[in-house]
Amino acid sequence: MSGYCRLIALIALTVLAPARLSADQVLLFDDFDGPPLNTAIWGLATWTIGDRTQFGNQPEFAGDENQAYIRLPLDTYNPGAPGQRVLGTEIYSLQNFELSADGIEYLARARLSETQGGLVAAFFTYNQRRSKGRWLSDEIDFEVLSNWPGKLLMTSWDDWGAPGSDYEDGVHHKGAFPTLDGYDWTGWNTYAMRWYPDRVEWWVNEVKVYEQSAPVPDMAQPARASLWAGGTTWPDAFDETLAPVAKADANRRFNWDVDYIMVTRLGDTGGPGPLQPPENLAATADGNTVHLSWSDTTNTGAAHNVYRAWKPKGKAAPDFNQVGSVSAGTFSYSEQVQDGSHLYRVTATDGVAESAPTAEVEVTVGSGGKGKPNR
Repeated sequence: MSGYCRLIALIALTVLAPARLSADQVLLFDDFDGPPLNTAIWGLATWTIGDRTQFGNQPEFAGDENQAYIRLPLDTYNPGAPGQRVLGTEIYSLQNFELSADGIEYLARARLSETQGGLVAAFFTYNQRRSKGRWLSDEIDFEVLSNWPGKLLMTSWDDWGAPGSDYEDGVHHKGAFPTLDGYDWTGWNTYAMRWYPDRVEWWVNEVKVYEQSAPVPDMAQPARASLWAGGTTWPDAFDETLAPVAKADANRRFNWDVDYIMVTRLGDTGGPGPLQPPENLAATADGNTVHLSWSDTTNTGAAHNVYRAWKPKGKAAPDFNQVGSVSAGTFSYSEQVQDGSHLYRVTATDGVAESAPTAEVEVTVGSGGKGKPNR
């Protein structure tokens, strides 16, 4: 088989489960054992995806058979855009996880107990950065497409958006959509993405089902889970019967249930505990230049990453994107930005893991102004 992209024999019982070494270090674990959603760990998406879904739905907590789980709903009635977009849900970890020499594993136990076509239930990673005037993104995916019982979409992306990016180009995007013997997404399954410096592996119910050696992302990435409706530009995921409705009494609800999410640094030798967020983030503006300063009294020798979101005309801010980093011992950052209000936050990183972010600060440029906490 090609060393570049290799499809593993599907769900062979002789394949061993991922090894669990005593040196593995759990970086994040949430078993979603009851409300509310832990907002120190998770953010809630509010942006749009495709041409038919608006995120912003509220997750719920449920339970059966003596287990609790979080429920990510999709409603066909969206009070913010009735008859135009359905209302989906995405949660994402506030902590980004950097690739280590021995690998990182993202693991979830989930079920899509629905048979309606047109649903996309995802467990994935995603991050983006700005480079030379372009947005470049990295991603690793599991995606359940309810149009295709028994099949599972697995993809990885590296610097998607760079010149020459194309689907299945093997450099920026590559994946597989196999039928898995005995796989039923309406029941509980475990999904593990194992991210190594030289490859990505996908495991279902502790069996490796796919592996490829490129593309391999290199940006630090959060864990994410979402439920949304495939749009008209994605025929494999689209179903016209899953349509937005104009009235609340016509609403239909579908759910992607997640029992737990865990992120593990594989083969780690232990060492200090998880990184803590930096403290005392402050922002000031001098014309169109923003100056940030902060302190970090708990993470000895840590570098820091700076994230920014634009807040146009006082509206809700979009997702944060990394705009800079500073080496250990530096606790300030400056950059020039366009007129308007901007939100900033800072994380600590040891080159492998990344802390949760500081509280956000807001700063307005163009007319000047001192930074203030975002509330």
